[in-house]
Amino acid sequence: MSHPTDGSELSDAIVVGAGLTGLRCAHELRQRGLRVHLLEASPRVGGVVGTMDVGGFLFESGPNTVPAGALHLREAAASVGVDSQLITSRSEAKRRFLFQQGGLHELPSGPGKLLRTPLLSRRAKRRILSEPFRRFVPPPQGAPEPTFEEFLSERIGREATRTFAGAFVRGVYAAEIEDLGAKSAFPKLWAMAAEHGGLMRGMMARGKAAKRAKKAAQKAGATPPPGPATSPTDLLSFTGGFSVLVGGFERALEGSISTQTPVAEIDRGPGGWRAVLETGEALACRELVLATPAPIAHPLVSMCAPERLDLDALRDIDHAAVTAVHLGLEGAALPPGFGFLVPPDEDARRDPRTPRVLGMLFISNIFDGRAPSGTTSITAMFRGGAVAALAPDQLVDRAVVELEKALIGYSATHPDAPARKGRPRVVASHIQRWTHVIPRYGPGHVPRLEALKVSAGRMLPGLHLAGSYTGGVSVDDRLKVGKEIAEGIAERLAHLSEMRTGVSPRGTARITEEAEEAS
Repeated sequence: MSHPTDGSELSDAIVVGAGLTGLRCAHELRQRGLRVHLLEASPRVGGVVGTMDVGGFLFESGPNTVPAGALHLREAAASVGVDSQLITSRSEAKRRFLFQQGGLHELPSGPGKLLRTPLLSRRAKRRILSEPFRRFVPPPQGAPEPTFEEFLSERIGREATRTFAGAFVRGVYAAEIEDLGAKSAFPKLWAMAAEHGGLMRGMMARGKAAKRAKKAAQKAGATPPPGPATSPTDLLSFTGGFSVLVGGFERALEGSISTQTPVAEIDRGPGGWRAVLETGEALACRELVLATPAPIAHPLVSMCAPERLDLDALRDIDHAAVTAVHLGLEGAALPPGFGFLVPPDEDARRDPRTPRVLGMLFISNIFDGRAPSGTTSITAMFRGGAVAALAPDQLVDRAVVELEKALIGYSATHPDAPARKGRPRVVASHIQRWTHVIPRYGPGHVPRLEALKVSAGRMLPGLHLAGSYTGGVSVDDRLKVGKEIAEGIAERLAHLSEMRTGVSPRGTARITEEAEEAS
């Protein structure tokens, strides 16, 4: 959907980039009575988020699930009227697998299963169990940030770190565990260890605090969060996939979105900022939000930044390239679980039995309605660079081969698995190639970006950096960042918002904060 732009009108805000962050930011601004323009270079909004129906199979172009505790997702869904379409994952999706030594093994979900798992040696298990008795001491002020691998190896040992966390990081960031900063990439885990002296101590303290908060909310008669009631281990999506949320934003922002509208240049202008389009048209605004990947934001900011503003932190951010192969299948008896990950073990990767994927999701196992009756569906995730030269039909064949390895691996570890009846037949497929899709939060990433934002706020007032390189990469993180930036802008333009709506933006924000605390 594309809308004409009117360069003669001064907008309160222009948001560049219509991914989830930009959509949430623009919607919040419009709800607060501010005039906003949302500019998107591509033909559609949503960024990496979207859902395709291919022959009755629902494939997600980006995220497939969010945790049940994703309050910002629930709130955003309610704000655009689609919270009734939130759905909960199937019970079998709680089972996760790891491919190791030719077999598909279930990840332990509790202390008892941890003691019995064949994924770790006895020595590694003893190291994990000793973690609560070894107090974590954070590095001194000014010391380099440790990698996530260094942090976890000190806590639970190298073997468990490489096996469990190494696989998890490859699945979430499409990166290796040694590439990420402990505090930058996983701030909640770091905070738990720092505040409580260890990971297990922190998890127990967090669990107790959550129970107290739940009891207090029930006693106060707080309204539960929008969407279905769930257990903490459930996952959420929408009946028609995540495009339901994108569509809700699109309808709510009707008249404010311009697609196929690339921004070629930004600079200071009368009343604030100008966004110069590739057509040469210039749009004026008071506040400008760049909700784009760093490789797009950096050249734009460079055009208007004073020489003393150091943009290296923005320029040097690495991004992962990921290729997703979505398959609709007949004759594939999938293991009963969410999917599997492959740990970063060099010996295992040389083993021809090991799948050459980052991981694979058993999509039709996770939510109802993802595949027609009698069929199944999967998504195989590859590093983009590793399969860049493969044509679509070659990628489909590769994904089927990797699935067969997983099915053989499941049979090797589960004697009661149903007998396989030949090669699965592909009846639907879709290839999604993403470049610059997941920013890498390396050691020191967050403090460098925070310093840049402070300097930019002083030298380029009214310019807001909002890409996924700041604030976290999850769906809930992106929605949170979009809302928070909108709230900051509304505070700066409070006189306009209050004049048009008769409501103080600060009063609205306070009501929202109190509702979140109660839930």
